[in-house]
Amino acid sequence: MAKMRKDWNFLGLERNEKLVRRCLDHVSQSGMTNGYFIATNATSTFRSIVSSYPGDLVLVSIQCPNPDFNKTEHRWRMVQRSLVEAIADLVAPDGKVFLQSDVKEVAVRMKKEFMKYGKGKLTVMHDLEDITSHQDGWLNENPFGIRSDWEQHVIERGAPMYRLLLLKSSPSG
Repeated sequence: MAKMRKDWNFLGLERNEKLVRRCLDHVSQSGMTNGYFIATNATSTFRSIVSSYPGDLVLVSIQCPNPDFNKTEHRWRMVQRSLVEAIADLVAPDGKVFLQSDVKEVAVRMKKEFMKYGKGKLTVMHDLEDITSHQDGWLNENPFGIRSDWEQHVIERGAPMYRLLLLKSSPSG
């Protein structure tokens, strides 16, 4: 997306340091100046990192977080209350939050967490132009028209993606 939206800055927060290094190499090799990645736990650092940015936060994207199948009590808890609250506070009015996962339980849990802890500021966007929804409310297509590498892999093997787009209400609405 950074190549298409040169008027936006993109920041990726990812726990996997090896993946971050690979992404930074790609950004450097492609000559992009509006993309950067940080190896961090977004749950504990999102608010401090993003609140220091001087521009508006217009889009947050949480894509395919990895469930921890080894810890039953944390298996589907990819998105914590503190992260949801920080996102709800810091996304600009009319900003968007894009959630997607190839694991339905993870997507359902993310949606529940955002609806529960979004402080009433976030609503599910319906009736997107040219994007139809499954009967159960998930978007059939990525609303940005650009798939992540993992998303592409999932689609190519014929598995479903569970996608949801949220909108932050404006102060008057």
